[in-house]
Amino acid sequence: MKKAILTCLALSLCALSLRAEDSLNDQLRRAAEKLKNEFSKVKEQGEVKGREWFKKAKEHLTTSREEYLKQSADVLNRWKADIDVLKDQGGRDYFKTRVTALEQHHAFAVNELEALTAMTDEAQFRARQKSFDKTLWTLEAAVEQAQEEAGL
Repeated sequence: MKKAILTCLALSLCALSLRAEDSLNDQLRRAAEKLKNEFSKVKEQGEVKGREWFKKAKEHLTTSREEYLKQSADVLNRWKADIDVLKDQGGRDYFKTRVTALEQHHAFAVNELEALTAMTDEAQFRARQKSFDKTLWTLEAAVEQAQEEAGL
């Protein structure tokens, strides 16, 4: 009798594991489909962001020097305020490290803006402006990512 019960128990466990395996396969298939969908969303968002940045770069090249410097300073001030809000969030150590990195990135951008402001030659200014735009865009993306992580 014991042997029969153990055999039935073993057979039922085998049957359960087969169903669980099928379920696992279904779960893996659904997870792969979800990952594929998320990847295409991220790809589309990246393409949109890239087009926005390209459009901004073209606009910046046609913007007067004074207006460009004013707009850049305003943007840096806004991001500094956003970084300060993130800093007040506190949280885990790695998030504090991210906020510290944002502060350093912002300080680098401010120094780059000061160097850009000091340039007298228009050709050098426009050449350096392209590099500064990339600094601004990467700072923007980093701040947005931290805000998303913080739930803001």
